[in-house]
Amino acid sequence: MMKTLIGLIEQQQIEYSTTQKKEYLKNNSQFFTPYNIALKMVNTIDMEQYYNKNTLYILEPSAGFGILIVSLINYIIKFNKDTKLKKIVIDAYEIEKEISTTLNKNLKLLKHMIESDYNISLEYKVINKNFILHNKDKWKSDNINYKYDIIISNPPFDKINQSCEEAKIMKNIIHGQPNIYTLFIAMSLKLLKHSGTYVVLSPRNYLNGTYSIKLRSFISNNYSLVHLHSFERRTIFNLVFQEIIISTYIGKKSNNNNIEISYNGTSSFTTKIDNLISDKKTKSLILPKSENELASFKSFSKFKYKLKDINLKVSVGSVVQFREKHVYDNIYAPKKNYPLLVNVDILENNIINYYNRKNTRKTHKKSISNKSKRLINNSNYVIVRKITAKNSSNLLLAAVLHKDYFNTDKIGLDNNLVYFHKLNNSELSIKEAYGIYCFISSSYFKKMYSLINGTHTINISDFNNIKFPSEKKLIALGEELIKANEFTEEKCDEIFEKYFIRIK
Repeated sequence: MMKTLIGLIEQQQIEYSTTQKKEYLKNNSQFFTPYNIALKMVNTIDMEQYYNKNTLYILEPSAGFGILIVSLINYIIKFNKDTKLKKIVIDAYEIEKEISTTLNKNLKLLKHMIESDYNISLEYKVINKNFILHNKDKWKSDNINYKYDIIISNPPFDKINQSCEEAKIMKNIIHGQPNIYTLFIAMSLKLLKHSGTYVVLSPRNYLNGTYSIKLRSFISNNYSLVHLHSFERRTIFNLVFQEIIISTYIGKKSNNNNIEISYNGTSSFTTKIDNLISDKKTKSLILPKSENELASFKSFSKFKYKLKDINLKVSVGSVVQFREKHVYDNIYAPKKNYPLLVNVDILENNIINYYNRKNTRKTHKKSISNKSKRLINNSNYVIVRKITAKNSSNLLLAAVLHKDYFNTDKIGLDNNLVYFHKLNNSELSIKEAYGIYCFISSSYFKKMYSLINGTHTINISDFNNIKFPSEKKLIALGEELIKANEFTEEKCDEIFEKYFIRIK
């Protein structure tokens, strides 16, 4: 019977997703959890701690059609032998009226199954309200009378303004641009019993993103992260470009500090949470897929210098095309305007393809007027695509721009590019530029970067938190690469290994 209900909910999710427009689903963050992922989520819960419970109190802050609730109850029933469980109480939030109506019917069926087949009383309440706003008074309180044993959720993923009511209520964890899912995580933890478990499916970048600094501090001071699960595919929802993970928390600080790491069901290992910290000040965490990746992270940590220590900086291109009045869909004409490099001009193996790239309807060559205030000096830079294709295995596409590539004194860089340059505005030497390219284009750096970054978008803060070799070593790498005149990942690896064999 339970399988029948799960199948029904899966069909409801599919039908709803196919009948609604993609824009509506994305704007309302309606990304329904597949059953196979719901299974992975519930399997991270240690049910032994609930064996002596007569009643379990469960919360789903963004319930949808109820796939997570039903999967969880099915999981609980499997562990119900020799336990004292007599009653389950469920609070399910769903703000979409049409979906909440169907959710109520699904939970009514679930109640009938549980009470008739397993002699367990089930009470449920579908709450058709905004989860954050409905619990605003509890966020400010240190004495919450009603808390939950298990909270399970796939919260909405959507950026919101600091002026939103939700952000105002939880302003003490807001830093910069808030995302609603981070507020759901914080509020859910607030409502978790000291002995409770919280499992959440969410974007990975809250583990290390700049905007989540205060959230991480709130978590580390009060709760324990006991399980992280990542997937083979960096994205599991068609309309979401961020890497999605499963995080499991317990409502108390753990003494042993252990965390289990699992990946796609193929590997699992246990380590100390301290081993995952990439930056103590911001409490940023990496997410390795294996013990070998964790060992690589430790090896990379032996590098001594952050970019600022070696007079380097990474910046985002300053030209936002739709806001810029002086951008044209044609190649630049000397003395009249300047070249504008965009992401499609940067190709693999150190190729800048501005002159040879064919114009298409969507990707014209670009130029920018000398009247623009967003121009930078034409100089030597290492330029990296800020955004890569959703399913691309290569997250770092870089190329060295020689100052003589363009015969101009100024250039424009689109904001979908980032670039390495000197912190003190002096000129980056061509040898150092190639050294930077060699270092970041190696598979070793890319693996390290993937431990930190959970999206297909380059974040400046990621580069700022990674340690680099000295300027002298970068120049040596550059000299080797220039001499080889081969700019593949394999060649970069070969040179990398010559200088940093202990990292391997």
